Amino acid sequence: MKNKLTLQNLFKTLSNQTRLEILISIFDNNLTASEIAVRINRDISTVYRHLIHLKNLGILKSKRVKGIEYFDFSSTKIFQLLEKAIEFINEINGEKYIDCTKLKHCYFDNNPLEISPDYILDLRGEICPTPDIQTRKMIDKMKKKQILLVIVDYPLSAERIPISVIKKGAKIIGRISEKPGEVKLYIQK
Repeated sequence: MKNKLTLQNLFKTLSNQTRLEILISIFDNNLTASEIAVRINRDISTVYRHLIHLKNLGILKSKRVKGIEYFDFSSTKIFQLLEKAIEFINEINGEKYIDCTKLKHCYFDNNPLEISPDYILDLRGEICPTPDIQTRKMIDKMKKKQILLVIVDYPLSAERIPISVIKKGAKIIGRISEKPGEVKLYIQK
């Protein structure tokens, strides 16, 4: 049974971290509950409960193929809403990237890989979906062959970002874990 979606229900639903992770995991994929559970490292019953809630509100839709239920966005507007919310938050808090394109060498990052990034996107302290969306937006702004260093301290982001940037045609040219829990990803457009 479909519940009526209100503005209050929408924001209450989006305030749940697991639901945000579910929405980001199915950004451009039709996935099953078990595939989503593996991606976000949660129990399948918990994931399925959230999927049904999102479906009942009309945020997600599902289809069955050979008896297997696949979930997808009912509209791309929900993902656009998340992107706009993150843009707004960054506008209020200030952007977290450093432009090294005018420098001979980017001194903000010394690494054993001897990769000199054009941009540094520091997303430490941010949780899903912010690092994934911010990284994709930054890649869209970059020119071919430019290098972006993304620093995250949220394990799920370190796993998801490579998947989403490869889908955008970029490639991971380096990965470093110098400090416990912190990952540096070097991405070339």
